[in-house]
Amino acid sequence: MMNRASYLKKLRGKLQRLPAHEIDAALAYYEEYFDEAGEENEQRVIQQLGSPSHVASQIMADYALKDLEATSNSNSTSTSTSTSTKKNMSAIWLIILAIISAPLSLPLLVVAIALIFSFGAVIFSVIIAIIATVLGIFFGGIAALISGFFILTQDWPTALLFMGVGFIVTGLGILLFPIVTRLIKTIVVVCVEALGKLFHKITKKRKEGY
Repeated sequence: MMNRASYLKKLRGKLQRLPAHEIDAALAYYEEYFDEAGEENEQRVIQQLGSPSHVASQIMADYALKDLEATSNSNSTSTSTSTSTKKNMSAIWLIILAIISAPLSLPLLVVAIALIFSFGAVIFSVIIAIIATVLGIFFGGIAALISGFFILTQDWPTALLFMGVGFIVTGLGILLFPIVTRLIKTIVVVCVEALGKLFHKITKKRKEGY
C-alpha cells in the first residue's frame, strides 16, 4: 500500500520535465496538504488526490497555462519573439505530455490523441497557408518589378505599370510580415488554451467515470 513518502517520491519523479523550483513548490504544497490532514488520514488523502500520475498531469497542464499567460503579458515588454515562441511551443508540448501521461482509460486516451493530431494538422495547415499567401504576395511584387526592368527599353508605359504594381505589392508583403507574426502567435496561444481546456475536460470525464 502506498504511503505519504512513496506517494510524494513518485509524484516528484513524474514532474521531472518541470523546472526545479516548480517541482519544489508543488511538493511543498502537497506535503503541507498531508500535514494538515494528519497522519491518521494519510490513506484518505491519497484516495482523494488520485494517483501520482493524475496529480502530475494536472500540475504540468496548469504550469503550461500559467507560463503561457506570463509570456503573453511580457510580449509587449522585453520578451523576444524567439523566446516567446519557444515558451509557447514548450507549453503546448507540456500539455500534450500531461494528456498522454494522465491515467486515462484506453478509449479516452485514443480520443485525446486523435483530437491532438487533428487539431495540430488543422492549425499547421492554416499557418502554412497564411505564410504561403504572404510570401506569394511579396515574391509576386518582386517578379513584377523585375519584369518591369526587363521591358523598360521596349515598352516603357507597361514597364512603369509593372514596376509601380511591383513596388505596391512588395510593400504590402513587407507590411504584412509583422501582422502575420502576431497572428501566428495568437493562433499558438489559442492552441495552448484549447489544449488546456481539452485536458481538463478529459480528466473531468475520467473522474466522473469512477
